[in-house]
Amino acid sequence: MPARSARCARLSGWIHRRLGPAVLLCYLLALLVPGPGTRLRRTALGLFGLRLDAPSVALFVILFAAAFQVPPGRALAAVRQPRTVLAGLAAHLLTAFVLAPATALVLYGAGLRGPAGGLSTAVALIAAAPVAAAATVWIGRDGEVTALLAVVLLSALLSPLTMPTTLGLLGHVLPSAAPTRASAEGAAGQARALLTGAVALPCALGLLARRTVPAAVTGRLLAAAPLVAITALLALTYVNATAAVPVLHREPWTAVALCAAVGWGVCRLAFLAGSLTARALRLPPGAGATVTLACGMSNVSVSTVVVVQALPGQPHALLVALVYGLAQKVSARRAVVKGARAASYPAVDERSAVR
Repeated sequence: MPARSARCARLSGWIHRRLGPAVLLCYLLALLVPGPGTRLRRTALGLFGLRLDAPSVALFVILFAAAFQVPPGRALAAVRQPRTVLAGLAAHLLTAFVLAPATALVLYGAGLRGPAGGLSTAVALIAAAPVAAAATVWIGRDGEVTALLAVVLLSALLSPLTMPTTLGLLGHVLPSAAPTRASAEGAAGQARALLTGAVALPCALGLLARRTVPAAVTGRLLAAAPLVAITALLALTYVNATAAVPVLHREPWTAVALCAAVGWGVCRLAFLAGSLTARALRLPPGAGATVTLACGMSNVSVSTVVVVQALPGQPHALLVALVYGLAQKVSARRAVVKGARAASYPAVDERSAVR
């Protein structure tokens, strides 16, 4: 059994180091061979009044595995960093409240009344999604990973409330009344049901399982959990990306470029808001990077599933989510590198002063 655990650890580590190219490969595979993903996306089962499809099941597996890997002591250690946790969570939630209405108003002001409603609703679904669990990887083991982990879990548990609230606010702010507001209200209902069953529930069950499963069983499951989560993540990426293929083939390049610009621009603004929040609170570099990542790194796996289910008649929204996912990987690397450089300056000054 130890040998099998070691092989799982090596394989998951190898894939994780190449996760960026693997995600791009899933996008390419969806573009070239969309058939299997399309069939999986359209296949669903009804259970207790809920619609269970492949993306929802994959999302459940990802978040359960992520929560199961959280040691109880590490989750409780974040209590010693309440300022960082509260700042990261507040920045994440408030940014979502601002970005979605701002996107709608900018698009309406530019005369793009047609796509404004769908794209701004997509921004609300993306920005109000839980903080991506991958943010804890970007922050590094030497950073304030416990605080960021607490923000990830809290945002996931609160998402059935926060995302519909963001959509409700958007519905009141939008200049166009009936159709767009109805779309936002319908998306809010879909989002609440999905987030409760596929986000909050697996996080709670994962934390509970880690505390109740016997230690001998926990050791074996922990070895396989990262590999299972990565496999589910790549499968979910491929299945969700196939929904965007018809849009790319059917729509003009101007519409695709508009979706890409919205996704990239909103992501950069979210990271900028996190950075400005950290500066305003005068947080140290490690805490500042935590707040920046918490504000900018949304769980695109969650938002793409919600976009596909809540906005089935607006496929452009999915392009915004996919572009946001690519942009946040670039932005996260910049934020962490900048934080590491800032952290190194005081140390150099201190050594010079001692000398």
